[in-house]
Amino acid sequence: MKRPSLPLMAAICLSAACGDSPERQTGTGWLEASWTGADTGKMAASSTAEWCPERRLLEIHAIQGDTGLALVLYPQDTIEADSYRVVQPERAESLAPSATVALRVFSSTTIQGYQGDSGSVVLESSGTGGLSGTLKATVRSVINGQLLTLTGEIQDLVVVPQTRGCKPEIQADSGDTNAERSASEVD
Repeated sequence: MKRPSLPLMAAICLSAACGDSPERQTGTGWLEASWTGADTGKMAASSTAEWCPERRLLEIHAIQGDTGLALVLYPQDTIEADSYRVVQPERAESLAPSATVALRVFSSTTIQGYQGDSGSVVLESSGTGGLSGTLKATVRSVINGQLLTLTGEIQDLVVVPQTRGCKPEIQADSGDTNAERSASEVD
């Protein structure tokens, strides 16, 4: 019996991981997105929305196979229906209301990362008591600068408290190094 070639096996594995969109489950948030430009693709997946009151940000993310999309919204005070301008990540916190966008796409040879350059995320209250909205953004490759046009729809997000990484990082005393702390803990 002849064994399948390595490229054929890779294609089979990829088609299994990147198959049709999953069925939407009732009662969960949902995010659908598509992109065109240097690469073309789409995704649809369950989505979560986590609010961090200490840092005043809402993190929305969805993953389908090797593809992932994350949005971080920075409101003036609390998360509400509004239009959030997409800006580069290093500027977002100081330009509230604003949003950042990150897209991870698996291509034939690499995993390509993109970050938002411009556009908007528009949120509105949905009939279920959650949030729904739209996404229209230009995203830029962090590797080679290529651009994609990203559009999406957010449906029925239920906002929950963020449980990991929400608190601002506490800066250690500059004179206290990890090695000194480890040595003092042993004594």
